[in-house]
Amino acid sequence: MIDLHSHTINSDGTWSTEELLSKAQNLNLEVFSITDHDTVKAYSEIEKNENLQKIYKGQLIKGVELNCVFDGVKIEALAYDFDLLPVNNWLENYYTTEKNRNRLIEEFNDLVDICKKRKIKIEDNLQYNPDKEYPVDVIYDSVVKFDENKKFFTKEQWEDKGIFFRSCTVDKDFPLYRDFSKQMPTLEFFSNFIHENNGKIFLAHLYKYQLNNHLGYLNKIVEKGLIDGVEVYHSSFTDNQIGILEEYCENNKLLMSGGSDCHGERKKERKLGVGYGNLNIDKKILEDWNI
Repeated sequence: MIDLHSHTINSDGTWSTEELLSKAQNLNLEVFSITDHDTVKAYSEIEKNENLQKIYKGQLIKGVELNCVFDGVKIEALAYDFDLLPVNNWLENYYTTEKNRNRLIEEFNDLVDICKKRKIKIEDNLQYNPDKEYPVDVIYDSVVKFDENKKFFTKEQWEDKGIFFRSCTVDKDFPLYRDFSKQMPTLEFFSNFIHENNGKIFLAHLYKYQLNNHLGYLNKIVEKGLIDGVEVYHSSFTDNQIGILEEYCENNKLLMSGGSDCHGERKKERKLGVGYGNLNIDKKILEDWNI
């Protein structure tokens, strides 16, 4: 069993690098990757700490989950097996605490402006703390306090904060859609950057995006030669979705990856290695990776 998608406290997980490595070892994962959002701090920690290096006995593949934009849609890409130093330097420079904070404030202000333009009611003088909250979460919590707003959204968007969030970032017809390209790198950029640094890049969890045509969107990416592979196995995928992506990768000569997307105690029902109990990813998918 392998797991190529997990998070530590360096992004939005709840376990330290040491804790996550220990849990991977206790599960006897054959191959493992930490893929924090927009940071590779976990690997810098491991490089500097001999005790951390001794915890996990399996094959550890360097990884990172990158927020980016393609065709006006905010997505995530998973990068693996890259040169650590240049990737770390770029991420550390682009995602400083101050820059991240300013981006979140800008996102919140944009969403408030969209609400006003669309006549979507939110609380007057709604407050936002970029050090503790995500903009979409605060907007959602305010929007659903007013029943008159229901007319703007589908039942799923109204009742599920996760669907509401993905609609904001993906669905151009969504009342609160926001274009993230003004503050986020493109998939084209990361494709070039990761390849220049000897890594591989994959589209993460395709079916989590609120798209009308998932394979049509994937085709656009593949036609431009931007990815090496696709995350075929993910905790949220059905067996049918996995089968579709397996066939797609085979037909298009793309590599396959997969993982639980474990965040520790956050979303704790999504467990390392097995996801919601539906995962048992075979190491054979790595045979074509040439690692």
